[in-house]
Amino acid sequence: MEIFKINKSLSYSENLVWVGLIIGIFFWFAESALHVFVLHEGTFASQIFTRDFHEIWKRSFSLALIIVFSLYAQLRITEGKMKDEALREMERKYKTLFEEGLIPIFIFDLTGRFIDCNRAAIEFFECPQDQITGRSIWDYTVKKTSGCGDDFFFKLISRKSLEIDYELSGKIKTLMINLVPYNDSENRIIYGIGQDITKRKKVEQQIRIAHTELNQIFQTASVGMRLIDKECNVLKVNETFSALSGVSAENAVGKKCYSVFKGGNCHTDSCSLKRILNGEHDIEIEIEKNRKDGTIVSCLLTARPFYDVNGELKGIVESFKNIDELKRIQENLRTEHDKLSRILFQRLEGVGIINSDFTIEFLNDALQGQFGDCRGGKCYVVFRERDYPCEACIMHKAFISGKLRRYEFNSSDGRIYEQTYTPFLDTDSQEKVVMAIRDVTEVKTAKAVAYRAEQLAALGELAAGVAHEINNPINGIINYAQILVNKNEHNPEINGIANRIRKESNRVARIVENLLSFSRRERQSKVPVNIEEILDEALALINSQMKRESIIINKNRPSNLPQILAVPQEIQQVFINILSNARYSLNKKYPGNGHDKIIQIESGTIENEKTSFVRVSFLDHGIGIPPDIINKVIHPFFSTKPRGCGTGLGLSISLGIINEHGGKMVINSRENEYTRVTIDLPSVDFKMTGFT
Repeated sequence: MEIFKINKSLSYSENLVWVGLIIGIFFWFAESALHVFVLHEGTFASQIFTRDFHEIWKRSFSLALIIVFSLYAQLRITEGKMKDEALREMERKYKTLFEEGLIPIFIFDLTGRFIDCNRAAIEFFECPQDQITGRSIWDYTVKKTSGCGDDFFFKLISRKSLEIDYELSGKIKTLMINLVPYNDSENRIIYGIGQDITKRKKVEQQIRIAHTELNQIFQTASVGMRLIDKECNVLKVNETFSALSGVSAENAVGKKCYSVFKGGNCHTDSCSLKRILNGEHDIEIEIEKNRKDGTIVSCLLTARPFYDVNGELKGIVESFKNIDELKRIQENLRTEHDKLSRILFQRLEGVGIINSDFTIEFLNDALQGQFGDCRGGKCYVVFRERDYPCEACIMHKAFISGKLRRYEFNSSDGRIYEQTYTPFLDTDSQEKVVMAIRDVTEVKTAKAVAYRAEQLAALGELAAGVAHEINNPINGIINYAQILVNKNEHNPEINGIANRIRKESNRVARIVENLLSFSRRERQSKVPVNIEEILDEALALINSQMKRESIIINKNRPSNLPQILAVPQEIQQVFINILSNARYSLNKKYPGNGHDKIIQIESGTIENEKTSFVRVSFLDHGIGIPPDIINKVIHPFFSTKPRGCGTGLGLSISLGIINEHGGKMVINSRENEYTRVTIDLPSVDFKMTGFT
């Protein structure tokens, strides 16, 4: 670099060296001319080419001095030019840096007026440079105040920066200017290095607003909150915490957490701070805390870690929610739930909850005992044995009306059920119903029996009147027939006719008496009775109808059957019901006459370890009973007969009568082949006879 400078200096000095050389030559010729023309010493040529050593040395010394001086002068001039050029180069560089800088740069005078500015400053102020130069730094500010110049000097003296808000194009921009004074011998100016901090100010403002909002949320939160550092020091608490713990913020901040709001987990491994420092991130526990006044409060404690801007764990945030009232409500709900559960599960009727999709969500023990564990099943499948919802769904009618709805239906097994639907809105905002189902078969049966009893009572009254009207002429006929018999003992023909009239009249009287006996429904005491007599009386009532339909009744019974303890009219009703069913079955299979239209009646005795029974069985070869309903025919209101041909109560009532008499009734059947009904009734004595 130095060699480059020297060579460059030499290149600059060549002009003055030649000038010095020319001056030296001129001095040589001038000296020669002086010796010739002034001193008259020889010729001009002899003086120019003189051999005088003294003259040559003097002239050479002068020539060297002239050349050295010219060389020195040239070096000084060259050095000055280089400095000027370096200054110009430096000025160009700094001018480029000034103009092309990405941040606004200003030059002010001491009054704060713009002398110059760069392109970034022009872009900031969004106006040409000539509109900026000459104006004060305060002319663009949002709030123009007096005395700005003094403040400007104060900022200058103290070497501080300025933050100034400018309103430009309807927007507020903020410029931060660092002031740098520059003094020279002629001028005193100030450099201003600016920075557009509009976005930063906006972010700072947003941060302040967010901090204010967070602090407001923190202070007004409905749960008590506190910040704890890793050394258990309380950093901050909110107002709810102070109210909950009874400790003010002034007395809580800076204290140890376990001394402010002590709980059962303090100084244990369950400490929330210790657990989070050991790696847990989310803690929620129920805990009891001691208030300042000594009372104990139940809290739901939630603890989470909090970090600094570098992601380093600084401590934890704890929140406390007073759950005393919640626990009281939960206890009340638990009590009410227990009461409701006991009510539901102690009810004899089934209770369930069904949603709007027909799905059974809940059932009590009674309902489960009736239909099994049907949770998740569809109500129309479980209760009605259908593959699709009912056409007139009572549950949906309950939803629409918002009122209780009641409905009765017959199941496939002949039972009668009463259902009630009570709509309600569940906690999941879904419409549901509380369904109660009750088996009312026995109630309906009792009502039907009572109705039947009323019918029989009315029939009994009618029969009594009819019997009274019939008995009087029958007695007359019998008397007149007896007179004819007595007077015509020697006339066989008349005597035979009179005896036949008397016999048939007695049979009519006996039928009327049996009808009266059957129609009496008053409760009678059980008495020892011969079962054969009851059977004969029942056959006497329906015998003529059997003959009219060509049904043959075969009886096979021993003559020494023991008596039974019974109400004769009730057992007679059982026999009539069984015989009527057999008659219907035979007529259904054989509409006309048929050699198989036979009802076989057999009787005898059987014995077990405790007592003996009189058994009577009825066998017919009619249409029989299908195997899928063999167990349903004894249920009330279940009937295989067309509507109007039966009530479905005959076998049910018969079974009830036999059970009340301590006996049992068994039905065996094969479809389209036979039906056998066997009745066992306890005998009065223990005498055993054979059974055919």
